[in-house]
Amino acid sequence: MQTIRSRLGERVRHLRTHLGWSQEKLAEKAGLHPTYVGGIERGERNVFLTREK
Repeated sequence: MQTIRSRLGERVRHLRTHLGWSQEKLAEKAGLHPTYVGGIERGERNVFLTREK
């Protein structure tokens, strides 16, 4: 059974590759470290979402 983290990671990777972006480009656009983006895509990292004010 897939975890929510792994399903989210697969979706992030799918959307990133659909855009033709590298992990580095996505990280830059999102203000994240590239290794964190890789961890998200592999389902290894927890993701915390906030709403900008």
